Amino acid sequence: MSDIVDDLLRLSEDPHADPRSRRRQTMERLVETLLAMADAEIAPEEAQHRHSIIHLTMIIRDMTGRIAEADDPTFAAIVREAAMLIRSLQRRRADAAGYAVH
Repeated sequence: MSDIVDDLLRLSEDPHADPRSRRRQTMERLVETLLAMADAEIAPEEAQHRHSIIHLTMIIRDMTGRIAEADDPTFAAIVREAAMLIRSLQRRRADAAGYAVH
């Protein structure tokens, strides 16, 4: 999971960016990652799963400003939970691919 956390916490290219801006960028990367994962869930039997990912992603997107202003422990907890979610989705996709019929 640390690779996902590292990716999410990667600082902006601008060394002068304030912490709030970097946190907003982190949340924006999280939203982009989740939307890309939702787009990959295209099978008809996965429609509810895709809908759930998109719904959660929209909540995160709408709360980006508040998340960026959270204290350090709260922000770190949110990023850890997001990383666990992404890892879970990746495992689910990998498991499903193992049962795919070609």
